Amino acid sequence: MDKKSLNVAIVGAGLNGLALALSLRMFGIEATVYEKSDKPRIDGTGIIMWPEGMQVLAALTDAAKVKAIGNTVDVITTATFTSEVLNQLSMREAGSKVNAEIGLFHRSDLYQLLLNAYGESNIRTEQHCTVENDTVLINGKPLEADVIVGVDGVFSQVRKFVAPEVNLRQPNVYCCRGIVDYEHPGISDEACYVFAGLHSRIVTYTYDRATHGKYWFAACAVEPGEKLDKASILAKFNGYSPYLLEMIKQTPEEQIMPSPLVDVAPFDNWSRDNVVLLGDACCAVLPTMGIGFSLGIENAFILAQSLASNFYDVPAAFARYQHRAQQRSHELQNITHRLSELTYSEIFNPVEVAELYQRFTEVNSRSPF
Repeated sequence: MDKKSLNVAIVGAGLNGLALALSLRMFGIEATVYEKSDKPRIDGTGIIMWPEGMQVLAALTDAAKVKAIGNTVDVITTATFTSEVLNQLSMREAGSKVNAEIGLFHRSDLYQLLLNAYGESNIRTEQHCTVENDTVLINGKPLEADVIVGVDGVFSQVRKFVAPEVNLRQPNVYCCRGIVDYEHPGISDEACYVFAGLHSRIVTYTYDRATHGKYWFAACAVEPGEKLDKASILAKFNGYSPYLLEMIKQTPEEQIMPSPLVDVAPFDNWSRDNVVLLGDACCAVLPTMGIGFSLGIENAFILAQSLASNFYDVPAAFARYQHRAQQRSHELQNITHRLSELTYSEIFNPVEVAELYQRFTEVNSRSPF
């Protein structure tokens, strides 16, 4: 067998699934992508791409096309809920080792970029993955492949085969994500903003300079079972700066996506037999730093390279993938989790937050890209 004949099945056609398919193709391996929905999921709100992830994104698609669909900034500004600036983190001054800034995108634009590069016709839709009798199934039949990659998100079915002992963490935090065209001098196109309140936060940035297209993320601690919507956000966050509330108020209901925050604690066994996990299936992170897809696309490239280099020995490829990706992923999970605790359940400590931001930048810059 050579690498061109390696049969790889990717379960999940989200951002990370497409990133893996494109990464494998770069190394001469074609994969079959399975998606449970009846069509690719071209929807969503905003996506942050850190400099390291931007490098891989440009390599898999085209740097000019990446630049054309989003905004780039160098600075993350942290402020109080009343807009008093606490800290500004510059990628250039933080010593990042890559030649890129932070990328800010509408998720649908970013997804379409990857989909165009991969080819929508290559995705097999309405393919439902389950695990029964210790077997990975697609539409009730065993999934036959040399390599099966579970890229099916934080609620992963494939993880039930690889690591059935892993449980979700639900910190009783609920969020709403929204997109709206909105212009205000308090939200410059040149930065990403984090506004911190008592057990709450609003994150916002410009993803489209031409239309002043804004993404916002509002989250706070809630009682078990409690949910947020536009009205409850405006009530719970009424102490925040008026221009932030006005941005939320102007957002159409259909452009707001509510959900609880969920992640998993770091765990060691990312693979079993010929099955391996990627993205939120193995290292889900809370959206506190927006690292999810950047980490996923980097790890996708590492996994593809490991399989291409060790196609004759799949267990060795998985071991190499974990050796290169796991420690950094776990550190970023832990830093993000601690930031979330300081934000939503403990007293906000700007000194520790600034230290964690610096630590995050240092760990993230260890990327091989």
